Amino acid sequence: MVKREFRHRIVHASKGELVPVDEVKPVDVANPPPLYEIRWQDINVTDRLEDGTQRFGKVAVRMYHSEPEEAPGHFIGHHAHEKDLTATDVNAAQNEEIATAIGWYRQGRDSKWGIAGEAT
Repeated sequence: MVKREFRHRIVHASKGELVPVDEVKPVDVANPPPLYEIRWQDINVTDRLEDGTQRFGKVAVRMYHSEPEEAPGHFIGHHAHEKDLTATDVNAAQNEEIATAIGWYRQGRDSKWGIAGEAT
């Protein structure tokens, strides 16, 4: 079910059909690169604890993507992560994840992120 939920959200994102703020929001479109955050709330997970028991819970997942002008018609995912809601500074932790996404964006830019026939 979770795989289907992820796939469903990505397909809708690629068609521009996500609901702003609840499902997608701009990270900081005023400062390059223009990244967007796809949001999943309350994903059901099962953790196996050190003692072998299982714990059931819910997590928030974020994926940062772009739709660069250099690759019209393409939706490029750069980084996904589980949002750490237990971090001392949740915003700082998420900013580190955004920095990772920006790094992958920049690393792939010269090769147009591996899009066949598009590299310069």
